[in-house]
Amino acid sequence: MIPSVSIIIPCYNTARWLAEAIESALAQTWIQKEIVVVDDGSTDESLSIARSYESCEVRVLSQSNRGAAAARNAGLQAAKGDFIQFLDADDILSPDKIELQIKSLLNNPDSIASGSWGEFRENIQDAIFTRNPIWNSFPPVEWLVCSWQGGGMMHPAAWLLPRHIAEAAGPWNENLSLDDDGEYFCRVVLCSKGVVFVPEAKSFYRTHAGVRVSGAAGPKAAESSYVSSTLKEL
Repeated sequence: MIPSVSIIIPCYNTARWLAEAIESALAQTWIQKEIVVVDDGSTDESLSIARSYESCEVRVLSQSNRGAAAARNAGLQAAKGDFIQFLDADDILSPDKIELQIKSLLNNPDSIASGSWGEFRENIQDAIFTRNPIWNSFPPVEWLVCSWQGGGMMHPAAWLLPRHIAEAAGPWNENLSLDDDGEYFCRVVLCSKGVVFVPEAKSFYRTHAGVRVSGAAGPKAAESSYVSSTLKEL
């Protein structure tokens, strides 16, 4: 039986970019897929855009504004796939990204996959890929040490997780507003037997002037960053 993948897209006021993210999910060459869009109380047209894509492949959930971690948790609870792909609503996947990573993980069933990622603003043809030391395969602790020592990071869309590892890692921490992804994927890495880096599996991280959780500032964000750093050290 062909394994399936759930692509979870949390969105909050991302009407400008949401369609492009959904289109990149629909364009995946891995046929056995579902897309779960979770609107986190958007006040723009995000929800109506998401609902325009509803089909046998795309499900749309709506909740009051509770934050990105809560939206991802809602997506996880609804997901039915054997693999989990997170995709922020302003980011993009290359068409064969998931297929390449699934094929790699089928030979490494207790590992997680990462991939190359580039920064862009409007056009992915202009994306800049900057190779970092963590763009390699590592055992869990070695990957974390390399990252924490300045070796770089992976944004959520760069990863692909077997479902059983996502379940072992537990839910996203909804008390965090900054570095929630760093804390979550630290647990995911430690629940795996290692990180398999698939260089051809590309994702695209959009940099822009809009609101991103990773760009949050202020006392609450500073506290969240401190708590996340403390939890990662435990």
